Amino acid sequence: MKNTRQQFLAKPSPEWRKVLQIRGILFFLLLACSLSVAAQGKFVVTGKVLDNNDEPLIGATIALKDNTAIGTVADFDGNFTLELADKNAILTVSYVGYLSQDVEVKGRNMIVVRLREDSEMLEEVVVVGYGQQKKESVVGAITQTKGEVLQRAGGVSDIGAALTGNLPGVVTTAS
Repeated sequence: MKNTRQQFLAKPSPEWRKVLQIRGILFFLLLACSLSVAAQGKFVVTGKVLDNNDEPLIGATIALKDNTAIGTVADFDGNFTLELADKNAILTVSYVGYLSQDVEVKGRNMIVVRLREDSEMLEEVVVVGYGQQKKESVVGAITQTKGEVLQRAGGVSDIGAALTGNLPGVVTTAS
């Protein structure tokens, strides 16, 4: 028995080589099948979000309809990539100042979405220190200053102190 084992370890017979080759092939086939089954649950969609003038919409939101937990944001060129479980999913694409749009994937890997401007939403807006308001709802005077004026105040602890005496109509109090 010891002699046969030494012979096998030294040089396998042609029959054993075939058995080992068949086992190796079966192992790799089994491995490849298991990887393809694991990958079947995911479907990758790439795309681009553009406006009416074919300009990219940076930061547009792309999300699975009725499930905003699955989504992404368009990059600097308007491109996005999203991994989905369903090839027939519906995506909701939205961007501030534009009408939201639902897009059916229908098994496509590449999607180009063109959003239209929402003319009702694009009214004049005034940005204020604590949010934003429509221009007609701003009551009182509007004034402005430059950074150099605020820097001249030097050594102050907050912006209110820097504005004191530098803008007409601005009253600040310290508590």
